[in-house]
Amino acid sequence: MIKRKIVTGALVLSLILSGAVFAYAEDAPAFQVNGTSVAFNSETGLPYVSETDRTMMPLRACLNAIDCQVDWNQEEKTALLSKGDIKVTIPIGQSTIFVNEKQVKTDCPAVLKNGRTYLPLRAIMESFGYAVDWDNKTRTVHATELTASTINGGTTGIFSRRQLTFDGFDGIEGDVTLPYVNLAEKGDCPYVYFGFDWENDLGNVEGGFQFIEDEAHPGYNKWTVFMRQGASWLNGSNSYLEQGSKHHLKLYAENVSKNQADLVIQLDGREVVRKVSDRADFDKACAKAVVSMAMSKVFDGSNCFSQAKGAKLENVKVSKTGTDSYSDFYGYELYHKWNPSLGKSGMWFGTADCISSYLHYDQDGGVSIYKAN
Repeated sequence: MIKRKIVTGALVLSLILSGAVFAYAEDAPAFQVNGTSVAFNSETGLPYVSETDRTMMPLRACLNAIDCQVDWNQEEKTALLSKGDIKVTIPIGQSTIFVNEKQVKTDCPAVLKNGRTYLPLRAIMESFGYAVDWDNKTRTVHATELTASTINGGTTGIFSRRQLTFDGFDGIEGDVTLPYVNLAEKGDCPYVYFGFDWENDLGNVEGGFQFIEDEAHPGYNKWTVFMRQGASWLNGSNSYLEQGSKHHLKLYAENVSKNQADLVIQLDGREVVRKVSDRADFDKACAKAVVSMAMSKVFDGSNCFSQAKGAKLENVKVSKTGTDSYSDFYGYELYHKWNPSLGKSGMWFGTADCISSYLHYDQDGGVSIYKAN
């Protein structure tokens, strides 16, 4: 075994703030973690502007603020970060990092300059369960730990939510592998679904698969198709599906008239649910894809012991309003927004992992929900 040399004391790491570009160093942004400002000085390193007009911020000061260990592997030219069960490796010269050995793409390669490593802030902070948002008015980067109470909908249970911006979508489809379920408490219920949301949060739509946890139900311990909009809840009749089975799911709005649209779910090419939509303005809607474990009690971040393992959402595509074609879901911008005025300490909306300690991503794209030991 080759003994690796780890240097900790002399290393000063810095990062590129992803997406924030400034012309002068004095315009460099402030940085806050959970609402507390992080101070920079000559010892920690001061923000400055790179040759490519990226604002550099000292990584060690940022990571110290979240109690993260920072090391340097001189032989392999990699930065090594760790906190709890999360370990991040940053190879120099590559547009990727490795989170618990899983490759994650970044928007630019890590570089080594004057003994310092530079990398996008968002990729690092999100790896450790923090949401990153930019406030252009105050020129402040907000890094907020995503807890059940700081994520919109987070107290309802665990979920992996990927949501697009509100640019007008009226269809979403993909191949879904239903997870294997082990329920530890009555009232816990897994879901895998697509949906449409609006910014005013009225008339939001969810359509996909619901696990049947009621022992008296004829489809007990299997999955069924559901659609929900507001107080209206519909199920696909006699659509009882096995755990681990794979299906093609399509949720879309069909225009009936100028002021009316029908919501339709197709399962494996066959229509199984249809209802008149409460809204017809899909030109203002976003699309989302979700794997979740809903709970009947308030989720506090540690009180769920049920499991749903091996869910997959593959080949997910969306349709923009006014078009008949479908294209890659991830070819569009993901939506996320931090609102500091909501809740006790602010609220995170849109794309989120609630919470990272419960969500486990496999190399083959699988998503599992369970509490890590």
